[in-house]
Amino acid sequence: MEQNQMPQPGPGLCGSDREIFERVWGRVTRSGGAESPIEPVPAAEWPHAPQYIQGYMPQVTAPEPAPVPAMPAPVQPEPSPAPEPRRAEAADIRCLGPSSAVHGAELQAFIEDELGDHRTYTALSRRTAGQASRTFASMAADEKRHAKRLSAAYFLISGVRYWPADRAPVRLEGTYLSTLRSRFLGEQKGEAEYRAAAGQTEDPCLRELYLELAEDENAHGWMLRGMLEKM
Repeated sequence: MEQNQMPQPGPGLCGSDREIFERVWGRVTRSGGAESPIEPVPAAEWPHAPQYIQGYMPQVTAPEPAPVPAMPAPVQPEPSPAPEPRRAEAADIRCLGPSSAVHGAELQAFIEDELGDHRTYTALSRRTAGQASRTFASMAADEKRHAKRLSAAYFLISGVRYWPADRAPVRLEGTYLSTLRSRFLGEQKGEAEYRAAAGQTEDPCLRELYLELAEDENAHGWMLRGMLEKM
């Protein structure tokens, strides 16, 4: 019968595996299929069980991973236009600019005072001789130079040149000594006024000018004191 023909062992059987296959097949032919041809096989007869199982297990291929969709490229925002530079306003000019116009009347008063001192020292230079005359002439030139510097600052701030018209020469009253004393006090007063004005302005150039003039007024006071000490 076709049933009694022993099939050839598969290609994966060899050694003890072939012996186990023949034993199982003999039981099948003897029982005619009534009994189960499978019987427990001692573990000692399966020395190569892992290889046996491996020979008959189908090779399982891992599925190929699904393609990952490409991420869309990030949208680059369009660069915003650079802001236009702010134009400087008149209030931004801090050094002798229009914002210092609040000091206009103050500058006019200082110019007039310096011109008055110039006339006074010119008169004293003409009334004296020698070293005293030269000292008064030098002080008169300083006072006129102060007036010119203040007038230039006034023009830069306002655009208008302020220079009072020349007046008649001053008439000296009192004695020579009393005149020197009054001028000594006047120089100290002028120094104090310049320093006070420098502390009240936010214009750095005007502040510097006031402080420089204050130093000159202080120097004039020391010159007058020296003249009195030599008499």
